[in-house]
Amino acid sequence: MFKNVIAALAGVFALAVLSPVYAQSGDIKSDTKDIRQDRKDLRKDRQERREDRREMRDDLKKGDLKGAREERKEMRQDTKDIRQDRKDLHNDRKDHREDRREQHKK
Repeated sequence: MFKNVIAALAGVFALAVLSPVYAQSGDIKSDTKDIRQDRKDLRKDRQERREDRREMRDDLKKGDLKGAREERKEMRQDTKDIRQDRKDLHNDRKDHREDRREQHKK
């Protein structure tokens, strides 16, 4: 009976100590996934901006000012998206670094 009590207490202690370690590991994986997604979004938005710039040049060459105006509008939106993605990437990298430091302290 005494062995069962000790085993139960050891199990509770192990759960209390190891739970934050496993949670931290999950945070690191989540941050890594977020970083990859942010990089993918950045590449996509930059590609869209390049395409819009090319289309705007083509519209200007043809004299289509309305089309060029629309392309400029899309380029501004892509630039906003790029800024937001860069901000998200910065924050995710910061969180990742902090989680890694916390993991190494334990």
